[in-house]
Amino acid sequence: MKNSILLFIISLVTLSTYGQRIERPEGAFRDIEPTDFLAKNIPSKYYNELYTYQINLDNGVQVVYTFSINDFGSLKDRVTGGKLNVQWTDGKNYVVNKEYPIDKFINEADSNKIILHPERNYWAKGSFEDEHVLNFKTTKNGVAYDVNLVLYDIAKGKIWGNGIYKYKNTQFGLSLLIPHAKVKGYISINGERVEAKGEAVMDHMFQNNLATDFMKKSYRLKTGDTNNGLFLHFVTVEKNGLLFPIGYGIKYTNGVEQMLTPAKITPDQTKKTHGVYLDTQFTIKTYQTGSLDIKIKEHFNSYSILDELGGLKRIFAKRYVGGEVIEMNGTASINDEPAFFNFLAIDN
Repeated sequence: MKNSILLFIISLVTLSTYGQRIERPEGAFRDIEPTDFLAKNIPSKYYNELYTYQINLDNGVQVVYTFSINDFGSLKDRVTGGKLNVQWTDGKNYVVNKEYPIDKFINEADSNKIILHPERNYWAKGSFEDEHVLNFKTTKNGVAYDVNLVLYDIAKGKIWGNGIYKYKNTQFGLSLLIPHAKVKGYISINGERVEAKGEAVMDHMFQNNLATDFMKKSYRLKTGDTNNGLFLHFVTVEKNGLLFPIGYGIKYTNGVEQMLTPAKITPDQTKKTHGVYLDTQFTIKTYQTGSLDIKIKEHFNSYSILDELGGLKRIFAKRYVGGEVIEMNGTASINDEPAFFNFLAIDN
């Protein structure tokens, strides 16, 4: 315990050694409240906000469903988005995006509701104390999607104080709204329907600046359950040429929960994919527990929002925002226990 406290104090000193320090969230690690579900939607030229649900099914199907709020400077007005990414039964990956004006967005705390457009079928709603339902239904580019997933037995969400890190002119917010849940329901693509059985997690993050100006990589990892397991979201921030890990997670040991904060992330093996490096084997040292040895088992997909732009539009957009954010997902192991991951990496 004394060693953990000492390491935590050293980390605070380290983060303030090289010029302006990275400010950590204010307050204690706590249970979420209904208002923590609300979108921040802060005025900012390059604002972005994400609710990321990741569902890992027993049959090998994996779903990443993201609700977003995004600004692109003078390129376009603030918009909301819904992205469905499905690793399907045949090994093929399907990705579909929907986008709407911000004035159509509905977000309510008591019902944990997100609706992109009141006349469309892209929403999430329902109490975390009972059942929380995800819905996505559309046909795009000749592919029909019909997704209705019910999250239940939802673990209590956690947040570190106000959940906000600050560095220079950037605020980065993070909350672990669903650290663990069971899943039922169905997924249908082009009429092929599978019944859903598995597990899910969801976190909420926002920042008032370009991701390309703040972070280098983002690591989401999930293993086990609320008896023995963990869910974490760590981010590396570049500062004076060095990388510092921030973020936090929740670890369960015999049903007892504990906050995890990162001390160091050390890649051992990497593989270049989609223009960025995927850490295929790495170690995470935390201040509260032993090292976490991570190995990527299956890398399902790499995806960039700029994939939907072609030619000069893609080149211009990438230059304008200083790069692009590549999303990756798949399965992994944590200390030899089965896990699944969702990573972001900056290509700039």
